[in-house]
Amino acid sequence: MKPFSLNNVLAYRKRLEDIAQNRFFEARKVHQMIEQKLAEENGILSELTGRSEHLQSEGVNITELIRYEERILQVKANIVAIAKNLAEKAEILKRDHQNLINRARERQIMERLKERQDRAWATYLDKKETAMLDEIAILRHESENH
Repeated sequence: MKPFSLNNVLAYRKRLEDIAQNRFFEARKVHQMIEQKLAEENGILSELTGRSEHLQSEGVNITELIRYEERILQVKANIVAIAKNLAEKAEILKRDHQNLINRARERQIMERLKERQDRAWATYLDKKETAMLDEIAILRHESENH
């Protein structure tokens, strides 16, 4: 009797790998977007800081300087929040990457197992065919001699 076919198992493993790959790519996309947002906020901060220093050296109205300082504090708070979010997304990205690696490894193992099983089945069938041919040859030889 033919052993259990691994085609359905392999198809299922491939689907799991595809899902893991999609999750990884989505996590990487989100991570890159947050990195870009962090870079933008850092750019805004450096621009505001430079403008504030320039205004201080020129001797500007105190209320305008206070508005710049408040904006700088707000941007710094945004940067801290974005950096925290980026760290969380980096952890998710790392976890999804490891999941993808594991799924790919599992599928490869199942493919090798299927190949071995197919080879073993083919060898079994070849031996069975050889035994049947030998039996036919013996029966024919005995019938010709009698």
